[in-house]
Formats: sequence, structure tokens, C-alpha cells
Amino acid sequence: MAATLGAIHLDMPLITQIGTTMGTGGLIGALVARRIAITDLPQLVAAFHSLVGMAAVLTCVSHYIAECDHFVLDPAASVIKTALFFGTFIGGITFSGSLIAYAKLQGLMSGAPIMLPGRHALNTGLALANVSALGYYMMSADPLVGLSMLGITSALSMTMGLTLTVAIGGADMPVVITVLNSYSGWALCAE
Repeated sequence: MAATLGAIHLDMPLITQIGTTMGTGGLIGALVARRIAITDLPQLVAAFHSLVGMAAVLTCVSHYIAECDHFVLDPAASVIKTALFFGTFIGGITFSGSLIAYAKLQGLMSGAPIMLPGRHALNTGLALANVSALGYYMMSADPLVGLSMLGITSALSMTMGLTLTVAIGGADMPVVITVLNSYSGWALCAE
């Protein structure tokens, strides 16, 4: 945070926005943490990781919007676009997978594995559709195409996070949360 704040030019409106956002987030986090029993920490972590996944998606999309006009002249455009795509993809899986983990741990849905018919073919199809979206995204300089492909990969990866996580039993959700936590780290590294 210190490096980020030090790298930007802070004026009073920006300081106010940052302070308000940090204060609001800190207050919400403190209130939630006070009301959660220690035995409910795994599902709290899962719920918070869903927010991290969504933050990764939104950050990558907003970064694309802010930079898409510069991609034509930027020699590093392919690297940046690839990182933004992967951040969006991984963030989508983290978002929906974490919500399923939360729901299973909280008892909002059955902890039993839900074996979707043809789930391997479905997941393979989702992965191939994401690869296709990546290819079209990388070949086009049109910002509308770029945003469309990021939107498509968001939807596909969120579906993939759901289909992958529902097939795992509730007793294994703490392990799933750990894996999804690592995914969110990869998404942040991509950003």
C-alpha cells in the first residue's frame, strides 16, 4: 500500500477517496469479524476470497479500459493484455468457486459432491472456449472486442469455478479454499 500510494500523486480529493474507502472497508471488516464465531472462520475466508476474485476481475477490466487506447503503440501490449486476460480468468474462477465453498461450509447447500453429467466434457469445453476468447482478444485491437472477450471469459471462468467446486465434498472445502486463495494470488500477480 505504501508503494502504491507513494507512486501516485495525491491531491486532497484523492486522499479523501482513499481514506473513505479504507475506513469503510476496515469498519465493515471489523464488524463482520466481531460477529463471526471462531468455528466459522473457514466460510468467512471463503466469502472474503470471493470478493478478492471479483476485485481481480474488475481491476483487470478497468485497467484494460484505461489502457486500451495505448495498446496500438505500446511494444509491451501483448504482455499486458495477456496478464489482464489471465487475471480476469483466474479471478472469475476464484469468485464463483469461493462462493460455492462458502455455501457448502455454511450449510446453504449440500456438502455432498454434486456430480454434473458430462462434467469433464463441460469443463473441457469451458477451457477451450476461454482459449478461443484469448485468441480473438489477442488478435484484435478493437477495444469493444477486448471488453467483450474479457466479459466472455468472466462468464466462462465463473461457470468453470462453479462446476469445478460443486464436484468436491464439503469436508474438503478448507483445502479448496486454500487452492482458491493461491488462485487469487496468481490473479494479483497477473495484474
